[in-house]
Amino acid sequence: MKILIIHNKYGKYSGEEAVVDAQIKLLESNGNKVITYFRSSEELEKVPNAKFNAFFTAFYNSKTINEIKALLLKEQPNIVHIHNLYPIISPAILPEIKKMGIPIVMTVHNYRLLCPNGLFYTNGRICEKCTGFGKELHGIINNCEASLFKSTGYALRNLWSRLKKYYMNNVDAYLCLTEFQKTKLSNNNFDRNKCFVIPNAYNKPVEAINYDFNKRQYIAFAGRISPEKGIPILLETAKKLPHIPFKLAGHMRKGYEKVLNIPKNVELLGMLNTKEMKLFYSKARLYLHTSVCYEGFPMVFPEAMAYKLPIIAPNMAGYPEISEHNFNGLLFTPENVEHLTQTIFNIWNDTVKLKQMGDNGFNKMKEKYTINHYYKSLISVYKLFYK
Repeated sequence: MKILIIHNKYGKYSGEEAVVDAQIKLLESNGNKVITYFRSSEELEKVPNAKFNAFFTAFYNSKTINEIKALLLKEQPNIVHIHNLYPIISPAILPEIKKMGIPIVMTVHNYRLLCPNGLFYTNGRICEKCTGFGKELHGIINNCEASLFKSTGYALRNLWSRLKKYYMNNVDAYLCLTEFQKTKLSNNNFDRNKCFVIPNAYNKPVEAINYDFNKRQYIAFAGRISPEKGIPILLETAKKLPHIPFKLAGHMRKGYEKVLNIPKNVELLGMLNTKEMKLFYSKARLYLHTSVCYEGFPMVFPEAMAYKLPIIAPNMAGYPEISEHNFNGLLFTPENVEHLTQTIFNIWNDTVKLKQMGDNGFNKMKEKYTINHYYKSLISVYKLFYK
């Protein structure tokens, strides 16, 4: 099978970029031919009036449209797989692909089809106003991007693509990461029959190791050290549990450390390499996820499960689908420090239950989140549409 993958890369390497790279390697390793059309937001830094140009290319970019059409004529792919189209490529390419009779599959990495900033999160809280009365106007009123120019641009490009029905009329299959995400789309006029749930895959070697939970001595967190990750909630919880060590691995958002009150039992490790991350997970007793926004499918979940770590997560979004309560993890009331503190306190010394949940998570990861399972699911959707 021949697949054209189209993706507008972000300014910095992210989890989404990692998923795209892994998908290409997986398809090629299974005998498929992959052609790519990539642009990068970093290109905008090299041209004058970059922000002004990005405003217009998000609506229509004749250069990318012509380039992609020429690529399609040359390569004649069976499927076009879309990831991100903003701000350079533009969803205006979708009807052009459709005219050529080539099926379009799209991975829904976030909530950008419904929310201009893609997060359902603004000004420190969850917000779904752009799905209701007034829709994208709220992105401007709330100044969701902390820049009126940027917020207006994001809102208008979403409004334009919705009115033009670029996605609804041209995408044949939406690959959602969770049932929660699928429901959000179907509740907002996207055809549920076109939505398929294919979670991200853990693409590293799976080793069946028997861990001694008595030797695993801290709570782990991996990810950006930033407000939407619920870091203040994590730190406040740690303060209430001074006898339990917490270790955080990840990049600190610039200047954020100035507003954090870090307890003595919390250690910030910064960015860790692959070898360091392996050691980091293997010595932890629990994995803690305190996000206050709807993330798509955090890759740290299957990664933690691969190391037989029970996951404590907020009871919202798609998290309960991955970390099932009392099976491979525990759920707490979102943003509720008291409930989270009690949840950790109750389980911390119960090594028998921790081991059981860790084993359950490991088995679930092998069953649902391996690259083989991902590949079979992806190809099964492709085969519904390709000629």
